[in-house]
Amino acid sequence: MPSTERTSAVAPTRREALRRGGNSLLPVLTTAAFALCAALFTVAAQARNEAAPPTGLVVADSVALRAAPRDAAPQWVSLWRGEALQLRGSRGDWLQVWDPHRERGGYVRAAQVMALPGAGTGSASRAVADLAAQLRLVRQQPGAEALGIGLAAAIIERAEPGWLASADGADMLDNLVSLQERLAARMHTASERPQVALAHAEVAARYGFPLQWVSVADGSQQPCPHPQPASLLLAHPAASAAQQARAALSLTRTDCLDASLLPSEHLKALQQHAEQLGRIEATALVPVERNRLLLRRASVWARIAFARRADDGRAAATQAFAAWQQIIPAELAEDDAPALREAAIRLSPQRWALQAPLRDAHVGGFALQLEAREPGQTCLVWGDKTEAEIGRRCSHGQIHLASARAAPDGRSVVVSVQVLDGWTELWRLDRQGEVRVLPPALQTPGLGAVEWAGWARGPSGLQVLVAREAEAGGRILRRFEVYGDDWDAPVRWAGDFSVLGAFQRSADAGWRGSSPLAR
Repeated sequence: MPSTERTSAVAPTRREALRRGGNSLLPVLTTAAFALCAALFTVAAQARNEAAPPTGLVVADSVALRAAPRDAAPQWVSLWRGEALQLRGSRGDWLQVWDPHRERGGYVRAAQVMALPGAGTGSASRAVADLAAQLRLVRQQPGAEALGIGLAAAIIERAEPGWLASADGADMLDNLVSLQERLAARMHTASERPQVALAHAEVAARYGFPLQWVSVADGSQQPCPHPQPASLLLAHPAASAAQQARAALSLTRTDCLDASLLPSEHLKALQQHAEQLGRIEATALVPVERNRLLLRRASVWARIAFARRADDGRAAATQAFAAWQQIIPAELAEDDAPALREAAIRLSPQRWALQAPLRDAHVGGFALQLEAREPGQTCLVWGDKTEAEIGRRCSHGQIHLASARAAPDGRSVVVSVQVLDGWTELWRLDRQGEVRVLPPALQTPGLGAVEWAGWARGPSGLQVLVAREAEAGGRILRRFEVYGDDWDAPVRWAGDFSVLGAFQRSADAGWRGSSPLAR
């Protein structure tokens, strides 16, 4: 009985080379990352000298592997799109096949299997070109990700090193990155039958590209693309700027940064993301792609600024706003709304980090001071003009004294406090030592920011203008609100501040001009 090790559509030795990162034997490939894939091709060239049976890929889901070439024969198992089979012969409209994964033979309908050209045929270049064309077509078909990954594996098995180093090789990797992204999205949303997406993910894993599962802050697991295709594409000598940008965006997804990382590991990963994004020349991209790259840069640098809050995050905050200011609003696509929202929320508190860090400040009739407590904790102490302490509140986040704004009546002061990465609250301190906290949303902290936008005079007295934006608990919130003394509920609110009279009359000019939430 043939062994699985010798009959797989992609030789196991090659998959092992991909995972181990073997040494390149091809000096024409100039980058270390691409040499890794070149080593794969070298092993494949040796494998082509061995007599290997023809193979094919299943092109539909729930394909019956039967005991005999007829529909009434017993069904051994259901096969999934993208699975590789050995072709042993034909019987009318049926193919006799061997399933190396399950180590079982049987018959399938010929129309449900795509026969692949042999790896050792004389027209290898034509075979690779045909497979590459099929891969480009499959890339446009949602639900065919496992089949596309199988086609990419077949190309890797048959192509020559020179083809890999060419623009065609970069295009193949670009397709592979896109297929991995779509497969991870299907696993995450589970909008279809979950067992179909799971089966396709298992098929992709057999080709050496398993989805990566990372821990999320709420304790769940997030499926993410395998990073190797994107890493190879980013370092590819013939990749276009657009292809490298797509690779960098795949490698730097903020939702694929493991929440279980230690703070030092978290910062190191963010710095690596910034370096990967920095390799791309934004001006070489069309406006839509340029915006997407800049939005990711802004988000990553804002996260770095918060991670460096114990020191001085001004340099990182400056980088974040430099990227934000280069965005072309008229070229933002509808699909960019989530990335735009994330960047705006993360940048919201970092506009205060552009200034030199303060340890004390006098605002109106309040004296504010920051005191270090236990490691990582800072307390905000506030008092009157004589600096006699009135109250204090502590946080492990970042308290931005530069954001402090005193009410015109001298009874309270508001301060912006980023308590978590991507979660910023508004604290309102009064002369009785009480603190009223306004969070971005009432759900479990996710991604959100709330900030002061100005003071206004209303029929019942002094009012505070607030901008709030959040994505938490599966809900998206963007509101502009007017509060009185009671912070339990706003007096008025709207999704657009231009329809609120209080905002039109009294919104702070600095907030209008510099806040990402006022976009």
